[in-house]
Amino acid sequence: MAGNSKKSKSKKKNKIIKYKRKPSIVLAIFAVILVYVICFVAMYMSKSKVQVYSVDMGSISTNAEFTGIAIRNEKVYNSQYAGNINYYKKEGTKVKVGDTIYTVDETGRVAEILAEYTKSGENSLSKDSLATIKSMLNSFRTGYDGSNFRNIYDLKAEINSEVLYAMNANIMNNLESIIESTGSENLFRTIVSDQPGIIAYYIDGYEGINAENITKTHFNKDNYNKQNLKAEELIVNDSPAYKLVTGEEWYVLIPLTQEDIIKYDLSDKSSVTVKFKKDNITALCGFSIIMKEDEMFGKISLNKYSIRYVNDRFLDIELMSSTRTGLKIPVSAITDCEFYTIPKEFLTTGGNSNNDGFICETYDTSGNVQTQFVSATVYKTIDDMCYISTDAITAGANVVMPDSSKRYTVGPIAKLKGVYCVNSGYTDFKLVEIIDENSEYVISKKGIANGISLYDRIILDATKYTVNDMVY
Repeated sequence: MAGNSKKSKSKKKNKIIKYKRKPSIVLAIFAVILVYVICFVAMYMSKSKVQVYSVDMGSISTNAEFTGIAIRNEKVYNSQYAGNINYYKKEGTKVKVGDTIYTVDETGRVAEILAEYTKSGENSLSKDSLATIKSMLNSFRTGYDGSNFRNIYDLKAEINSEVLYAMNANIMNNLESIIESTGSENLFRTIVSDQPGIIAYYIDGYEGINAENITKTHFNKDNYNKQNLKAEELIVNDSPAYKLVTGEEWYVLIPLTQEDIIKYDLSDKSSVTVKFKKDNITALCGFSIIMKEDEMFGKISLNKYSIRYVNDRFLDIELMSSTRTGLKIPVSAITDCEFYTIPKEFLTTGGNSNNDGFICETYDTSGNVQTQFVSATVYKTIDDMCYISTDAITAGANVVMPDSSKRYTVGPIAKLKGVYCVNSGYTDFKLVEIIDENSEYVISKKGIANGISLYDRIILDATKYTVNDMVY
């Protein structure tokens, strides 16, 4: 029994037939998909990345920079005496009637007395004066400009002025005791102010300049000469000693061109916001344009800050132009596109719709002339010329004026500015109408025909693409 069982099992094993396996269709499909994925990834990695920008509302501010001339009510006072001069009022401060401005030592005796008094050590600089001088030096170091050596002389004059003011103020406070101790009365002349104002110790020949007699040659700094009156220890008769600026009303004149007026929209302005670049003070000022033969000037009127800039004839300013709001677009996205220009009088409607287009002449197989209406989008109309896509009509084709035999040959080309919109996955040219711009952005008018719209996605670098390029 056992032997028979073993024989039957061996027979069954001998009956097993081995079949050759066929490739599975699943493996084939998987291989195709794998190849597709690899190719897609390779193409994606090798393809340049599309950088897009979503259009949004925004604004830019283009400030106009000018160098202006300060015009004030200035009165120069000449000395009636000759001799050693000492000043007792700090430059750029207000004085009232009766304040002592300076003294003149006609004999030289007082100068000797004051020199001895100074050497005695009783006239050392106060902490406030030293702090002021330190502040001057720090300001000079911060704004140092190696190309303008004149600033060093100005700094020297300012420091000398501060030292003299501090010393003379101390002397003036003790003048009575000095005279009493030396018995030197009536040895010098005391000059007091005859009206209130802001005191200045320089002249530059511009004291008589005003809006009526100014010319653009006055803005040439190479011819400008500022004389520091406190730099001299001696004064001669009838020579300038000081000047007073009376009143807070003053103005700044700036040279203008017609391009400036258009670019910064100044023609109808009665006020402007001005920033003084010296210390970044901003003020709202009155504004008007002065026309003089072939020269134009802007007049910026102020009623404060006269004391702040009393020592400045030339002022660097910025006109803070009013911002214009619209669609804000990067400059890199702006490009030009070519269009055929066709006179507007040839434009008509036809076909089975109200679409705009042109009647074009065509030729049949026999060479006979036929007319056919061709629909075409008018992107823009400028000076009665319609701007038509170059894909709409073939160059060299004749278009016929409706109800006339007048013809026009398509061919002249002009360019319009716009961007490539990619909302549909390909580059579609859309117009922009620039109302303001700077080096980084332009502001386009919103809602123009065939133009860019809010939230449109546009190509950031227009130089890499053309019309109807696939980007996705």
